[in-house]
Amino acid sequence: MIAYLSGKLAQKGPTHLVVDVGGVGYFVHIPLSSYDRVGEVGEQVHILTYLHVKEDGMELFGFATEEERELFRTLVSVSGVGPKLAQAVLSAMSPEEFRRAVAKNDLGRLTSVPGIGRKTAQRLVLELREKFGEEVLPEEIAPEVVEVKGASEEAFLALLSLGMRDSEARTALAKARRRLGEEAPVEELIREALKG
Repeated sequence: MIAYLSGKLAQKGPTHLVVDVGGVGYFVHIPLSSYDRVGEVGEQVHILTYLHVKEDGMELFGFATEEERELFRTLVSVSGVGPKLAQAVLSAMSPEEFRRAVAKNDLGRLTSVPGIGRKTAQRLVLELREKFGEEVLPEEIAPEVVEVKGASEEAFLALLSLGMRDSEARTALAKARRRLGEEAPVEELIREALKG
């Protein structure tokens, strides 16, 4: 596997680079997040890489940071997620934003990435949430696993109708239930949840 390339930046675009290493030009796909960090054409560049091997050839993907490369590797390990989609994720959000969206079950944020539909977003959450869940605070995960039944369900639907996203409403509602108790009436839950 090619771990990195060091050489002169021969070409640069928002989605790719050409790195001249000893007279050989390597075409490297990059996420938008790496574009600003790699320097200008003609300058020396050091870029971390991931070699994707498929039936009809090989493609080289490059990253400005180890964190980006590690998330890319994690994403392509998920069933149905290829390197182009993983690249789109890294172009749309930082690794930290992605981990937070998965941990909070924020399907709206995940489906905002071109190429990710609701089913793919659900698969990402299902396969990666436990892995990423260890990296965020327990109170950030807890609201997502709280069931919304009875008064909580009515309050939850009311919060959604007021414009809150699914994940925001669940988080706010869980905090309200912790402060007011499980038997709090709907109106009080809504008021408390709106306070944040």
